[in-house]
Amino acid sequence: MKLLVFDVEGTIFKTKIRLPGTKLDSTIWQSLAYSLGASAIQEEINTHLKWERGLYKNYFEWMEETVVIHKKHKLSRSVFSKIINSAEYNNGVKEFFHCLDRNKYTPILISGGFQELAQRAQIDLNIKHSFTACQYFFSDNGELQFYNLLPSDFLGKVHFVKLMLKEYGLNEQEWIFVGDGKNDIEIVKSAPISVGFTPHKELEEIVDYSIDNFRTLLDIL
Repeated sequence: MKLLVFDVEGTIFKTKIRLPGTKLDSTIWQSLAYSLGASAIQEEINTHLKWERGLYKNYFEWMEETVVIHKKHKLSRSVFSKIINSAEYNNGVKEFFHCLDRNKYTPILISGGFQELAQRAQIDLNIKHSFTACQYFFSDNGELQFYNLLPSDFLGKVHFVKLMLKEYGLNEQEWIFVGDGKNDIEIVKSAPISVGFTPHKELEEIVDYSIDNFRTLLDIL
């Protein structure tokens, strides 16, 4: 048995937006800024520029500043849920997971995005494990009240893979990674086998395989 590790935004779900001046496509983070108006959009773009310049100590700091933006512009539960529920699966995703041999592969989600989006995939695709960077908690009147953060992006993705390999009694060669973005470069460097789903140019240069439909992944496995 092997672990089959997936990124979420851009891999399981389609990315719908990239704000001007940013280098990462987004399913949820940038869509939230877009839903909150011009001021929130510019503040979101500014956080990306700060990340590119190395002005955050870590991914936590970037997320926390983004949470402040969402609170400032009064992100509501209804808007958040609408964006989560409107995310679309990439080509072949549902068919792939329906055909996946669970005796040979255990799927795991590791994402720098939202737990709420991963939960959709877990229910729809029968995935027992997910590690995500952010989860939101809303008050009874629908206002953003608090949040939970995990270091599950960039360098942090590899740490969660190692944790799950240990839990399943597997060695460090018994896993495969599937992702799409620049933030997946570090985990791809560690993966015994890596697959890029319509990958970012820098990721495409280092993955073992590139695909544009999840059904192709069945042939690779």
